[in-house]
Amino acid sequence: MVEAARQLWDSWEDDAEIRDAATGRFIDRDKVHAIDFQGSTFSVKGPSITPRTPQGQPLVVSLAHATTPYEFAALSSDVVAITPHDRAGTAAILTQVAEAVERTGRDVSDRPLRTFADLIVFLDGEPGAAARRKARLDEVAGSELASDAEIFTGTPAELADLLLDWRSTGLDGFRLRPGTLPHDLTAITRGLVPELQRRGVFRTEYASTTLRGHLGLARPTSRYAKAG
Repeated sequence: MVEAARQLWDSWEDDAEIRDAATGRFIDRDKVHAIDFQGSTFSVKGPSITPRTPQGQPLVVSLAHATTPYEFAALSSDVVAITPHDRAGTAAILTQVAEAVERTGRDVSDRPLRTFADLIVFLDGEPGAAARRKARLDEVAGSELASDAEIFTGTPAELADLLLDWRSTGLDGFRLRPGTLPHDLTAITRGLVPELQRRGVFRTEYASTTLRGHLGLARPTSRYAKAG
């Protein structure tokens, strides 16, 4: 399915839109391609019904917990999200992902795979406040919050320490899931981000205008574009 989607995203060349009002031509039909995808369970003729995105292709992000999903990520994803529960677990999963990349033959110099760790985050400025707030929520819910990802309670400075510790294993970044909205999302943007910026480990401005660019991933050219 991912391969079919990628072919559809490529089915319009970058300059397929001409928008020539004088002649009434919106597209150059020679630069919009049927993909004629034939899979084991479905087929897609194409082309896409929309032009190519500014990123060339949207990012493919997968959540992976075990060997088979790691191999899927190695084959098909731009970003893989993993769910370690400590630093040692992070290092172990990164090794498994690297082994999956090697088995699939992916050339990471040409197609880098970014690996992010998921964390559920309860943040407060006062030490102990986030843990107390989570405990009250658990009491109201009648059971302790359970998740595939590690659950963090603490201050922005404590979370920054954890992120930097885990990142030293080779992670490219993190997906932070706010424990509650809007409280913890606000605490991330107004507490954690400034803390990381003070430490010189988080950008203060963007050099790119796309998510792909923010992650340092090249914009893929359309496979249907004629060379030269």
